[in-house]
Amino acid sequence: MNFKLSIILAIITTIPLYLLIPSPHVSDEQLTAHLHNKVVLLSGADNGIGEELAYQLAGYGAKLVLVGESSEKLSRIREGVISRGTPEIDIFAILFDFTDVNITEEVVKQTVKKFGGLDFLVSNHDVTTPGPFLSLSYLQNPDFLEQVFKENLFSHIQLALHALPYLEKQNGHMFVTSSLCGEIPLYGTTSTLHSSSKHGLNGFFYSLQQELIARQSPVSITVGAFGFVWTRELSYIYAEGNPKLGWLSGSEEDAARGVLEAYVTRPLTMTFPTLPGIVHRMISYFTPQLLKILRVTQDSF
Repeated sequence: MNFKLSIILAIITTIPLYLLIPSPHVSDEQLTAHLHNKVVLLSGADNGIGEELAYQLAGYGAKLVLVGESSEKLSRIREGVISRGTPEIDIFAILFDFTDVNITEEVVKQTVKKFGGLDFLVSNHDVTTPGPFLSLSYLQNPDFLEQVFKENLFSHIQLALHALPYLEKQNGHMFVTSSLCGEIPLYGTTSTLHSSSKHGLNGFFYSLQQELIARQSPVSITVGAFGFVWTRELSYIYAEGNPKLGWLSGSEEDAARGVLEAYVTRPLTMTFPTLPGIVHRMISYFTPQLLKILRVTQDSF
């Protein structure tokens, strides 16, 4: 395809997607109506946007199962949720290492034993592997590769598999927190390894969406394609403030709100932040050679 024509197609496709198909507004009242007393299993509650998700879910009256790998962080977040008014009986914390894929089922079993069912699975855990794959030998170690794919892919599959029967009883929903680097090829600060695990994650859950639709299952899935989200952890790393331009990044509060709204609207995918996500997708689809010029892979995520 002609280079200039590709750019024109990318632009004219991006504009209507961003301006003419806005996300439906979901009010606080709608969120309360949908989430109050619902059982939510939140993995990665101690990482990234997980903490903010816990606080927002609790604010709308959800019963929470918080799953993470740090007992100290889980304890602090649990106390934070309780201090915001959630009864102790409505929150349950599970310490779990998601590289132990074979016993992922136990997380679901403990959830159902505690609350009697499951309405909303937020599969939010992951491990980040920064740096270029060919330049860092430890990234190439087969054992390390296996650990990354266990946490970033296989554990999500197993968690969804074991949660599905309970979600079907409740007309439930899954939200899978993934990344824009699972939509388009990226390397460098996000790493080839991390990007490849997210491509696998997106590929599986987009395909599972279609399988559930074909089966007329009452369960729906949203794949979250997240770009640069300014989290608490990043604020410690970048003490001088967010290094990305405003339109290139989003807040963890807005990201978490989008996850909650997806429980109401049930979209197939959620792109956040919206504009840079759509722009990068269109560039990748229509003018992949432009990635070399703009160095999107190095500077945008």
